[in-house]
Order: sequence, then structure tokens, then C-alpha cells
Amino acid sequence: MRIELARLDLGADTAEQDIARGLPHYFYPNSAYEKLLTRKKSIIVGNRGAGKSAIFRYAAREHTAAGAIVIELSPDEYSYEYLSRLLEDESAGSWGKSGAFAAAWQYLIYNLVFKELIRRNHSKLLRGDYERIYNYVRDNLRLESLSPIAMLLSYLKRLERIKIGSLQGELEIRELQSLYHLEEIRELLPSLQQVLKKQKVSVFVDELDHGWDNSADSHHFIT
Repeated sequence: MRIELARLDLGADTAEQDIARGLPHYFYPNSAYEKLLTRKKSIIVGNRGAGKSAIFRYAAREHTAAGAIVIELSPDEYSYEYLSRLLEDESAGSWGKSGAFAAAWQYLIYNLVFKELIRRNHSKLLRGDYERIYNYVRDNLRLESLSPIAMLLSYLKRLERIKIGSLQGELEIRELQSLYHLEEIRELLPSLQQVLKKQKVSVFVDELDHGWDNSADSHHFIT
């Protein structure tokens, strides 16, 4: 049999680019993949090229086919540079970056879920739990131009301004408690729980090693 190499298609260089071409045809759902789907394992670790992104892309495709809303987060190559350049050092006021990043990640993911739920249902007459989420998105999330990393940074900057700013005593404690406890969206969580009983949402976070610089901020960003 003669094979013309010029016509041989080996697919795209990366799984991220190959999902619409060959990946669904040659992907092998091995034990690592099954553990991810059954939630026995939710963090995938491996060298570049080991197949982590392929697993995420294929799982996202399967979840979408099953009717789930899929949110894929892939911090860009300059994310860690943004963090180091735009955030004050932790020693400046000892503002507890680990907890700040944890709160900011929750804020980001919840808001991405809120926005996507409404985007998918904007043409429907929204009532009850959906209406409460819609009202919040309409009144608070005019951030369509901001990337996820920019949304994350905006919340971190709010915490930073309080921790190293001029607020003192009870006022500082009250403001920090509000931000750390996500009070501006906490009252929406019961509504979100009800919505998620009918509409599954999956969030995949990939490419956390792009631009990794081993800085303190990069460690907080991951943990």
C-alpha cells in the first residue's frame, strides 16, 4: 500500500486545537479518564504533552453532549506576570494573599456560572430562582469585556485596598468579612442550588503551567 505523506494528516499540534478535527476519533478513555468522570480524581498532573488537555477537552465535549453547561478556564501565558505586576507584595500590610486568592477564585467561578446560566436562558421568561440570578447579573456583572483573569484581579484588588489602605478597626473587619464571605452573592447560592438540580454545570481549569514563574503569587494562584 502506498501512502502519500503530503496528504497524511496527523492532527493539530495540541489537543486544544484538535478537538474539532481528530481527537474524538482517536481518544482512548483509559482509567485516568474514568477516574475524572466518576470524581475519584479531579486534579490531573503530568508533564507537558502527557495528555492532560486532551482529557479535559474530551470530557468537556462529553459533558456538553449530555446537556451540561461547560465553563473552561485556561489562564493565559501572561497571567502570572499580571499578578506580580498589579498586586502589592504580601509583606505590604500582611494582607493574607492565600485566603484572598481563595475568595477571589470562588467569586470568579460563581459569577461565570451566573453569567452563563443567564446567557443560555436570556430568551426565556425567567421566574423564581432564575429571575433572582438574572437580576444580579443585570445589576452587577457589566464585565463582558473583562477576561476571567481580569475579573479575578479586580476582586483581589478590592481586598488589597482594604488590607493595606486607610480603613481601621471595626470598619476594616466588617469590609473584609463581607469580601471573604462573598456576601454580595451569598444570598443567591440557595437559588443556584435549586437551578443546578435541573441544569448541570461543569468547570474545567487547564493550562495552569503557562507562564509559571515560581513566584509567591503563582503559588497562591494555584492553591
